[in-house]
Amino acid sequence: MGNWLNTAVYTNTELILFGAGAFFWLSCYLLVIRGIVRYKFVGISAAVVGANIAWEFLWAFVYRQDMGNLIQIGYYGWFFLDCFIVFSMFRYGDKQVLPENRKYFKLFFAYSIVGWLVVLCFFIGDKFDNPIGANSAYAIQLLISASCLAMMLRHPLEKGISYLAAWCRMLGSLFCGLMCILHWPGNHWIASMVVIYIFIDIFYLVIATRNLKVTGIT
Repeated sequence: MGNWLNTAVYTNTELILFGAGAFFWLSCYLLVIRGIVRYKFVGISAAVVGANIAWEFLWAFVYRQDMGNLIQIGYYGWFFLDCFIVFSMFRYGDKQVLPENRKYFKLFFAYSIVGWLVVLCFFIGDKFDNPIGANSAYAIQLLISASCLAMMLRHPLEKGISYLAAWCRMLGSLFCGLMCILHWPGNHWIASMVVIYIFIDIFYLVIATRNLKVTGIT
């Protein structure tokens, strides 16, 4: 398929797994955006959105993964959907913190974006990442799982926190993680991150499922 998919380096199974993961993550973002529009609440933790947008900007426009142009479109999609989430975080994100701390929220959220850009630039530039950005992505994934669990525990009945988005988030990272484990079996960092985050997300979904009678499926 020429430059569209790199079948010389990655097997069809690996590309399909990553493509499935990319699809679930795009679906997650769309569900989060739907929750923002409906409920004026950002259903992903502010603690991790800065890291997310920084990683997506760098891997969409500064560095480039080697799986092919089709996969790169997914990276662009993640970034542009996340831009709306970042914009919404400046508008509604202070609802995630205690009222007495809301006046500081925008400042520290902006700082988190800049800080993560600096950290990730050095991490990737110093060759600690792998060719698709997965080493840094799964460190951020662990932060996503932990911080989103904490947010859900603080706001257990908030309808703006999408139950379906949580499933898509877990499945997206699982499929991408399986692809990485197949392609880089010696990368125990990613394998350990996948195992740790999956247990956190299962715990999250068990609690969220119990809340469905009040929140409904969103």
